[in-house]
Amino acid sequence: MKKYRPLLIYAPLILVLDHLTKYWVLRNIPYGTSQDVIPHFFDLVHFRNRGVAFSLFSNHEQPLFLYLITGAALAALLYMYAKTKPGERRLQIPLALILGGALGNLVDRLIRGEVIDFLYFHWYDRVVHFEVFGRKISFLLAWPAFNVADSAITCGALFLACKMLFFEPKERPN
Repeated sequence: MKKYRPLLIYAPLILVLDHLTKYWVLRNIPYGTSQDVIPHFFDLVHFRNRGVAFSLFSNHEQPLFLYLITGAALAALLYMYAKTKPGERRLQIPLALILGGALGNLVDRLIRGEVIDFLYFHWYDRVVHFEVFGRKISFLLAWPAFNVADSAITCGALFLACKMLFFEPKERPN
């Protein structure tokens, strides 16, 4: 069916690209090290993440919890995709990207018990300090390391948000 073409193209493409890049990282970058690509801004690193986005739940001892969450998310994505109408590409493509990314990270968890992250953006490894309402706040000017699967999930979610905000027909009041 034509309706499932984006799902059958994009999800496997993301899965394959994700694992090819992770395989390259495993072969070329020792664990815990980095290689400058754009000095003081972008590095290729070899980090591991036992949790989900931004290392949430990384100290969780039961991986079953993460498998259940991922399984529920995959089921919801497949259900949402099945409910799309043929030709509804603005919804099907983002769902396929998110599904491919979720599968990429799930396969990592099943094989290694953790996800390989390798893309790291930062600004001169600087820490910013400031005060808000008398409370001191500090943070590193960096984005947590991520991978191709994470990028696909993020892009898919952003595309869905844009679709809902800018492309959904607005109901007219009577």
